[in-house]
Amino acid sequence: MLSTLRFVLFTAVSLAMIFAAVYFTILNTYKPAVKTYINGEFIGYFSDEQQFDEVYNDLVAEKQNIDENVKVYLESEPTFEQSYIRDSLLEQQNVYTNLRAEIKTEYTIYEVVVDGEQQMTFTAEDQADDYVEKLKAEVSDIDANVNVEKVAELKDITSTERADSILANIVDRNKPVEIPEPDPVPAQTQYATSVYTGMVTPAINGTRVWPTVNRRINCDYWGYYGHNGVDIGGSLGTDIYAYMGGTVIFSGWDYTGYGNCIKINHGNGVITIYAHCSALYVTAGQQVTAGQTIAAIGMTGWATGTHLHFEVKQNGVSVNPWSYLNGI
Repeated sequence: MLSTLRFVLFTAVSLAMIFAAVYFTILNTYKPAVKTYINGEFIGYFSDEQQFDEVYNDLVAEKQNIDENVKVYLESEPTFEQSYIRDSLLEQQNVYTNLRAEIKTEYTIYEVVVDGEQQMTFTAEDQADDYVEKLKAEVSDIDANVNVEKVAELKDITSTERADSILANIVDRNKPVEIPEPDPVPAQTQYATSVYTGMVTPAINGTRVWPTVNRRINCDYWGYYGHNGVDIGGSLGTDIYAYMGGTVIFSGWDYTGYGNCIKINHGNGVITIYAHCSALYVTAGQQVTAGQTIAAIGMTGWATGTHLHFEVKQNGVSVNPWSYLNGI
């Protein structure tokens, strides 16, 4: 009987010691944690809900360093489940990356719209308003305003340097047209310079054709320093016509600012240039006739609005296009 009691006691003590060893092993190997979900998606393990809040606040600050006015939010509240995990797993997981993927952002942007076309984009309302006021001060009849948009990501924000350049170009293009005295044409004929505003069907006068249906002059020859052509306004995709018959010597992208561009050799040293096109319909080496559709109006290259830049070169030197356009 005594031996039986001793055996039972020994067994109980042994089991207690084993249980204690297992318990302390678990405590030293596994740590309590919260298993975290957002929208039913597993995000990771956090030591507690406070750690989740700390990580979330760090990520909010990260977004606000880009734009202090950004709205940062989660589509749904996180849910937590009590759990135990190994220390190594708690340390190795990247909860910042997982939680960052669930965070939503909403930025407010301010677009400067000029004559119906978006020209600049800012994250500060006062900056957008400032450029609108500058434009209206420089150009009395311009239609300029600020559109407010909500976006999930910031893209194509206009730098101050770029905005100043756009402002200068818009102001230059809206200066009153001053028609210079035309250069003499080879036949010594002088044309009286005049500007017609309106829409017309391209009418062939002899072998010369006005290069598009619109005759609104956005910026004239030497309207600003270095402007060697005439900018004829028009909506995107409007047809462009060959001024005279000739051979296409270039059709493609020009890296000097013309963008999509066509150059036609008419003989006798005369070359016409059609720049900023949205589409090109002829290729180098092709013969074209006066009035043939060769391209479409666009704003490729160095352009702030849709128009045709029409330029004439005589023996490789840019000359006043009005010497060739007047009378058509």
